[in-house]
Amino acid sequence: MRWWWLLGTLLLVHCAGWKKTEEANRLPAGKVLDSSGYLYDPNDRSCDGFPRLMVDTMPGTCLGLVMPRDRALDPASKKGFIKPRTILSLKGTDDFLVVDMGGWAPKNGRLFWMRRAPNGGYDLKLVKDALDNPHGLSYGPDGLIYLGEKQRIVRFQFHNGRLLKEQAVITDLAAFEGHMHPLAQFVFDPRNGDLYINSGAPSDHCFVRETGNYAVCPEEFSQGMGSILRVPWAHIKNPPAGGARFREVAASGLRNSMAMVIHPSGVLVQGENSRDFPEAEEPYEEINVVDLSRRGFHYGWPYCYNFHATSPEWLFSENAKSPLRRNFTKPMDCAKPVGFDQAGGYMAPHALMPPHVAPLHMNYYDGAMFADLFGGQLLMSWHGHQPSGHRFVAYRVDERGRPLTEKARDTAAYRFNRRGACPASTRFQPRSGMIRHAPYTEVISGWWALKGARPRGAPVGFTQGRDGSLWIVEDRENRVVVRLARDNGHQGSACASGAGEAPDPGMELLAWRHAVKSDPVSLDAYQKIQQKLIQPYCTGCHGDLKNAGLADDRFSNLDFLVNNDWLEAGVPERSRFYGAIARLEGYTPMPPRDKKQFHRTREGDEILRVVQAWIRGLPADLDQRQKKSVISALRNLRARPGDEGGEVCGRLLAQDPVFVDPRPSSLMSAGGFDWAKVYLPPGHSRLFPGKCPLPEDGVYYVAVRKTGTAASVIPVF
Repeated sequence: MRWWWLLGTLLLVHCAGWKKTEEANRLPAGKVLDSSGYLYDPNDRSCDGFPRLMVDTMPGTCLGLVMPRDRALDPASKKGFIKPRTILSLKGTDDFLVVDMGGWAPKNGRLFWMRRAPNGGYDLKLVKDALDNPHGLSYGPDGLIYLGEKQRIVRFQFHNGRLLKEQAVITDLAAFEGHMHPLAQFVFDPRNGDLYINSGAPSDHCFVRETGNYAVCPEEFSQGMGSILRVPWAHIKNPPAGGARFREVAASGLRNSMAMVIHPSGVLVQGENSRDFPEAEEPYEEINVVDLSRRGFHYGWPYCYNFHATSPEWLFSENAKSPLRRNFTKPMDCAKPVGFDQAGGYMAPHALMPPHVAPLHMNYYDGAMFADLFGGQLLMSWHGHQPSGHRFVAYRVDERGRPLTEKARDTAAYRFNRRGACPASTRFQPRSGMIRHAPYTEVISGWWALKGARPRGAPVGFTQGRDGSLWIVEDRENRVVVRLARDNGHQGSACASGAGEAPDPGMELLAWRHAVKSDPVSLDAYQKIQQKLIQPYCTGCHGDLKNAGLADDRFSNLDFLVNNDWLEAGVPERSRFYGAIARLEGYTPMPPRDKKQFHRTREGDEILRVVQAWIRGLPADLDQRQKKSVISALRNLRARPGDEGGEVCGRLLAQDPVFVDPRPSSLMSAGGFDWAKVYLPPGHSRLFPGKCPLPEDGVYYVAVRKTGTAASVIPVF
């Protein structure tokens, strides 16, 4: 979403003052800022017995903090949360099991018992460690608990912190070095106990490693991935030594089925994590419906996406030499009408979700606490790596558990987050068109990062407590357990009244550019990072780590890192950029294991040192370096302060809104005047085209007052 489109949505805000006081940096009395980024009062019990978080939820509900990151530790083993993913309510108790996948390192996963403490809170006890990338966790039809690791599924009884009668059910799930989606997620058919397992695609778009000719993508059929597999209950009930071997493909063409649920009617609903196009607006995620009585249909990956769009590998002549087109041709027609149901043919999605929301868990709600709000509805966590995600939503369903749909309308819209601001809306406009729409309700919505109040939401698995409350685990840097509960005193969202508006995101990018450009040490480090890391190791991934919304120049890499929240100034350990390349616990390692590597080399050590030092040296007050105000008198724009004889770059008129650097220390004296830095993007209507070279950081200068006087043409001075 381009920054100038957002400019018109911002309220005209007069800065009340530029001086940052000591009090602004102090925490409110009695409050704690958890290392997750959540601000809370440890003594607060106002969210049904737990500290209330500053997160917007639907009226009648609140979100409480159960297990802060700073307390998510077993005191005996000294081991805590690294990347918690799933949670299971233990039947007949108020206790839970929590699976922590341990990051992407092998055999670093953990299983925790989260047990009720005498004071009403919860403690954490390590039950088992050295698990291999665990994820799936569920009760089976036999009353045993099933746990999925990278290559196997085991089951056990749980009693007083111990695993009893532990047994391997399946031991040969597909996995290999560099597999993009190796996690074992699964669901049981409530009618007959059959087990359905996600066999995630090992790549984004089918990476053909072998030579030879293929009728279809080899990752699908010869390797059996990008599918949902079925194992009949008869093979699980009494598995042979080494685990059950029989399985069949229930549905193919599904890139990564982390969110699955089976309705008692025999319908499996799947949330598809679609391909990682670099655009924020494409592709849309899918809701697919699999009728378990009619297996064998193909749902599109890697050939089709959205309703009927064809994947780019088969659209453009410049891709003629790609391994996909060299080794096989697309075996299906993505333009076939909805409902085309020839076995092996393309089955279009039931509905679309917003792009890149990353659905990671779903289930039907049948509890008492929220029966009047979303009883019987399909709940879904949107983990999100784009601003449309970071939500918890509910879909109304029909008698077979399928989300209700309506004819596509131009008014169908979704909301996306903006850093520090209220969400904005945009229409559903998927490539290939909109066939039908499935409306949904945002149960948890205000989950964008708000410095000093909350981190960006990262919901993964959830479970229903025996009182009907909803318990949700968050991974990434958050690493907490939160609880959605009833709250009849809920005051609603701050955004409902139009409050909470933030500076324009494009201006934030300019402030970051200026901070790096104006500091020779920071600029030198940034250029080394581009030369030694981004260009040789990141080109071709993540849209080349470029965001050309302002300009396609040397700072477009910086724009990408800021826009995608990959940097936390001054704190390398909480910056996704550093955490990924340093392979810190809890971060997805980059580069991926099937790409060129620099780890454990002299070059790699130097890259890590430069990135760490660069982030540590970035100023922590960047959000305070641009503020919106109003100019009170006509002023010329200059490329440099005091350049009265030089070229006039443009002209601001009285009552023009303007973004300025609000720090008194940023004023510059020259030629008898004090000059302020003003941020203007390329193409701004007050700039004279072609008169001055466009500054990479958008900084121009205006004379605001005679040196030594108090009057100023910008009211905040």
